[in-house]
Amino acid sequence: MPNVRLGRMVPDGVSPSIYGLVERGIAREPGLVAVMRGRVVFRFDEDFSPLRIAFRPKSVVVEDGDLRKPDLVIAGRLPDIVHFATVPMLSGRLHGVPDPRAPSGRAALGKLASGRVRMDGDSALARRLLRLLAV
Repeated sequence: MPNVRLGRMVPDGVSPSIYGLVERGIAREPGLVAVMRGRVVFRFDEDFSPLRIAFRPKSVVVEDGDLRKPDLVIAGRLPDIVHFATVPMLSGRLHGVPDPRAPSGRAALGKLASGRVRMDGDSALARRLLRLLAV
């Protein structure tokens, strides 16, 4: 299991909150994080610092800050982004995609379709990340 650590923090950042979700997800599904590689940035519409997560072979670092060329960018309002951690997900090959059969899953997909939440980059990393953050 990789070492998970909280890196750089800034006064207007949310890294400690997301760190808790990442740490819990890794404890719940250690095999999932073993295949995750890449750098993710969350950019918020509100006046919060961006958040970055680096998935490396032996470590995961969650910290406040941006990156020039991340593998995945998730952007939108903080409540809309956090909402994805609470919706039911599909299982099987598409595990990590909100379940359209559930009302909250349809609402999450609607936020993507309307552009309230934007994801750009590695879609496999995005699905794994959503699965990792799931409550």
